[in-house]
Amino acid sequence: MQTAAIFIITSVISLVILSKASPIIWEDHFQIGQNLRSTGTLTIDDVPSILRPPGFPSFVAVALWAGDAISPPSDSLSGRIAERDQRIVVSAHGLLLAAMAAALFFWASLSNSFAVAASIAFAASLNPFSLALANVASYHLLFVVLIIVSTLGLFSLRRFRSGPAAMTAGILWGLTSLVKPVTLVIPFFVAPLMLCRLPRSQAVRSVGLILIGMVLIVGPYVGRNYLVTGQPIVTAQSGFAFWGTSIEKIDPGEPFLVWQPIWWKYGMPTFSKVTGATEYSGPLLNAYALQLNAAFSREARQNIIVAPGIYLHNVIHNFISFNLDTMEFWNKFLVTHNKRLVQALSKLWIISLMILAAAGAIWGCAKQDDDTMTVTTIYLGMVVAHSISFATELYTIAKLPFIILGFALLVRRLEGMRYTIPARTVACGMAGGGLMISILAT
Repeated sequence: MQTAAIFIITSVISLVILSKASPIIWEDHFQIGQNLRSTGTLTIDDVPSILRPPGFPSFVAVALWAGDAISPPSDSLSGRIAERDQRIVVSAHGLLLAAMAAALFFWASLSNSFAVAASIAFAASLNPFSLALANVASYHLLFVVLIIVSTLGLFSLRRFRSGPAAMTAGILWGLTSLVKPVTLVIPFFVAPLMLCRLPRSQAVRSVGLILIGMVLIVGPYVGRNYLVTGQPIVTAQSGFAFWGTSIEKIDPGEPFLVWQPIWWKYGMPTFSKVTGATEYSGPLLNAYALQLNAAFSREARQNIIVAPGIYLHNVIHNFISFNLDTMEFWNKFLVTHNKRLVQALSKLWIISLMILAAAGAIWGCAKQDDDTMTVTTIYLGMVVAHSISFATELYTIAKLPFIILGFALLVRRLEGMRYTIPARTVACGMAGGGLMISILAT
């Protein structure tokens, strides 16, 4: 009953706040979802989509199906209406935030008071960063929510230590990988931790079942791409990512590589050579994705062989910047009022959350807490995966789930050690502060 109440409260607040902001489109993930709803196929300009993963487009298609069922579009309208569909997806994001809040509350309430569990849920879902993600009709919020839920799935292995729990965790990580395939690296980081923390037979069994669960989800889409392209791939993007990191050194004054100048200076000649077009086109990028990915992969390998120092410099620079970034990039996607005040308060809020999360990670790892070590290990995997391929301030939002979980683990530990007043003060303060900034923004 309490979990349902958290879901309802979060739904109402998030939907009210989001109703005051204008939905934003990012890249073509949303349009692919519209096509999936209209035609039942993942396409861009009637060409099978192989550049973008199918997770978010599928979410869009389900949201639009539900929206059409609840409020059928007018018969006088032909085709899909972008503004209406955007608002439906953003509303679905509000419900997704509520689902995340409910999941976090249920997990925290197993060992903590209602006040702390509810504060964790509200701090995670009603802060300006989560709501800014919800206002963007792209994959980022779904990715954040699935990472949190998938990590909670790994926590359950310690509690239940059963085959179904491991399989479920694998299925969840498989779904996450269909939103952004970077999480396919997670088993390579989680497996050593399990081998160190669990009896060998149990660790091997759990890792194997996690892999099976991921294959059950990702495998059919890889099969689809094999039938379409003749190659067993999830997406044709890795070549672009490694190429971007290998081309020239990141300016010391910049936190990340500035993509647009690099693309227009170095990428467009390759794009034109492969496609025969003198102007950039998203549909052409998808239509020639395999050829372009192969071409950029070759260039990336040549760059790394000829000038390994450039690549190594960028990897180290990415790693440092990724850890220090405060995700301010996302503030602009929600703010309609009090811009300077909201930006200042948002930065203070997220820095505070990062410090609390770091304290929780250090304290938990020092105590060899399984949950904390799991969060830290997965976070390391995500940072490494982005650093060695391609990192921008856009991608640092992948930190948000682990900052939220690190903060949650800290206040849970504080209350568990009978530091009740500090735990509730910190938890309620972060939840109330995040909500206040969100209200000021809209």
